Amino acid sequence: MPQPVKTLSDVAVVQCPEYDSGVLSAVRRSVNLLGGMSNFIKPGDVVLIKPNLLKAKPPQAAVTTHPEIVRSVIRLVHEADGRALVGDSPGMGDLRTVAEKSGILDVVNEEKAVLTSLDESVMVKSSGKFRRFEVARVAYESDAIINVPKLKTHGMTRLTGAIKNLFGCISGKRKAQWHFNTGINHELFMRMLVELYALLSPKLTIMDAIVGMEGNGPGSGDPRRIGAIIAGRDAASVDAVAAKLVGVEPEQLPLIKAAVAAGVGETRLDRIKILGKPIEHLAIADFRLPPTEHLEWPLPDWARSLLKNALTTKPVVNQTVCIRCGVCQEHCPQRAIEVRSNRLDIRYRECIRCFCCQELCPRGAITVSNGWALSYLHS
Repeated sequence: MPQPVKTLSDVAVVQCPEYDSGVLSAVRRSVNLLGGMSNFIKPGDVVLIKPNLLKAKPPQAAVTTHPEIVRSVIRLVHEADGRALVGDSPGMGDLRTVAEKSGILDVVNEEKAVLTSLDESVMVKSSGKFRRFEVARVAYESDAIINVPKLKTHGMTRLTGAIKNLFGCISGKRKAQWHFNTGINHELFMRMLVELYALLSPKLTIMDAIVGMEGNGPGSGDPRRIGAIIAGRDAASVDAVAAKLVGVEPEQLPLIKAAVAAGVGETRLDRIKILGKPIEHLAIADFRLPPTEHLEWPLPDWARSLLKNALTTKPVVNQTVCIRCGVCQEHCPQRAIEVRSNRLDIRYRECIRCFCCQELCPRGAITVSNGWALSYLHS
């Protein structure tokens, strides 16, 4: 049965070891611990369910939110008499192809939901550091957003989860424009993600952490069983709990730092009430993270330019795995990648370390590596 209405920073953690018939009951329990779906949506509400649909990969690759999680959320929305839309703007490929390959299209059809493109945009004013955002119209105009991210590693943000998942509400190649506009200033990019989350203000986040991704995430890492559903009203709180679950102190994450600086959400674990399974019962001790350190010190431009390669992480190409397919070149905001002498070449002076190339490489040929000075300091 649903529990009494909980506070903003309460986070439900429910154990769920497999994507089987137990998923629906685990998702239902996580929502009930927070007061039940009727606390988040009203009868007749149009509800956008926003999974992570990065690119066309099968469910077992752990690149996308698992279809059984999406199925469970659709059912809970329908039980609350809401109208379920499922949508995202994939980083690579069209929505229908990605949804079909990931198994989500079948679920949408079986559960009589609607697959919804996020390509049409609307300009929305904001009151933060960024004065306006061009966001998907359906995301802005729906009665409620239910955010359904996947817990994965990420070259720029170290972990990607609840807050970062809302970046998919920026349509198509406009995402690349944000990378271009913020450039090497990663703090500014993180602030943008936090303000976008605050603007869209999802009613509920339900994170798929049954099988996450470690290593070279978010598109080419290794699946890692964690065995949890994490849910909450506040995406910042969900991200903080997810980080702790895989052995990362929340304050070490750039997105958490940005949320604190912007005064968005609650990220202090001592102020977040865990409902359900205690974190320590599911914690992962050896979760593999990518290196993510960047030169953010207040140096003059000439020094920053001189030291950038030495004191930042950067994308590195495995030439024996790379097939020169052109995906990274197409999606590079700086156009800093080219093929020369049948080798993929990244011009690091122009590279802004957005890691779009690493994120979208279909072969996992691009990884994240420390510059020589960072490697020396950590040796």
